Amino acid sequence: MKPRIAITLEMGVKGEKRVNYLDLAYSQCVLEAGGMPLFFPPLPSPEFFEQALRLIDGLVLTGGADIHPSFYGEEITARISLSPDQRTEFDLQFFHAALKAGKAIVAICHGMQVMNVALGGSLYQDLDTQRPGSLPHRPKEGDPPSMHRVQVESKSRLAKILGELLEFEVGSTHHQAVKVLGKGLIVNASSPDGLIEGIELPDSPKVIGIQWHPEKDRTSEASKRLFRGFVDFAASRASRT
Repeated sequence: MKPRIAITLEMGVKGEKRVNYLDLAYSQCVLEAGGMPLFFPPLPSPEFFEQALRLIDGLVLTGGADIHPSFYGEEITARISLSPDQRTEFDLQFFHAALKAGKAIVAICHGMQVMNVALGGSLYQDLDTQRPGSLPHRPKEGDPPSMHRVQVESKSRLAKILGELLEFEVGSTHHQAVKVLGKGLIVNASSPDGLIEGIELPDSPKVIGIQWHPEKDRTSEASKRLFRGFVDFAASRASRT
């Protein structure tokens, strides 16, 4: 059986209905890497996570809107577009539950920010105003992702996944980023302006966060290796409960 990969969904409002949605590219990347994608709506409850962890081998924390600063002990001080608290609470709980269970985790963009906040870290609420001089990390509305290079730390776990691909172009769509690292995290990648572009947990060898969107360029060699490495982590016997 293929490794079963949980993928979190975005949450929003359409008319009078609350809806879940997601770019199909996430599941395409998981499937092409040898995994079986499974979607999970944001329904935080202990019973939900207990059952979900029996079903899955890995977790993808996906992109989305901005985490309310109250989750990292701050008030709103910049223009932000908030993700529903229900989704944030769900993602935080799912991350902690999957981490405790030893599941493979890849956290992408908003997902990496969730990972950092879950471990006690904080975020820049808006790079343009709080970190002037940064590269363009978010495109104008309607434009394709901003492109910039990232440099991967040569001794990181991410480097082991990517092999010789330690510097390459990525697609970027964020205006927030890691400010203070969460407990136990180390940096595994950065952009030329010094912004943190990747994090990992040395004590949890199957957990990686990246700030860019590999699913938006799923034909690139770096994206293929990243998802294959993640699915391989999920397939390993140690990730099963």
